[in-house]
Amino acid sequence: MKIHMLALYRVKEDKLDEVKEAVSTVVEAIKENEPGTLFYEAYQGQEDVSFFHIMTFENEEAENTHRSTPHMAEFAKVLYPNCVEEPVFVELDMIRSNVR
Repeated sequence: MKIHMLALYRVKEDKLDEVKEAVSTVVEAIKENEPGTLFYEAYQGQEDVSFFHIMTFENEEAENTHRSTPHMAEFAKVLYPNCVEEPVFVELDMIRSNVR
């Protein structure tokens, strides 16, 4: 069964560029190394220090694999010290999608 998640966090204003670069790097690594991560997009609030990641995993095993990858560990090393508010993860129940 697919797992849909939302991650939300806020970063220090002077660390925006560093975090955005880390986000770009980790999303590329996910694309290249995680076939079980079916969907992963990262967003920044307009003119804001808020970030939102939306992800879909094929199943629980894929989610566990995602969390234990070296690229996620490296991302966490950059992200957590630069957060004003640490990430909050919310599991979502999909109602409807136009994604095929």
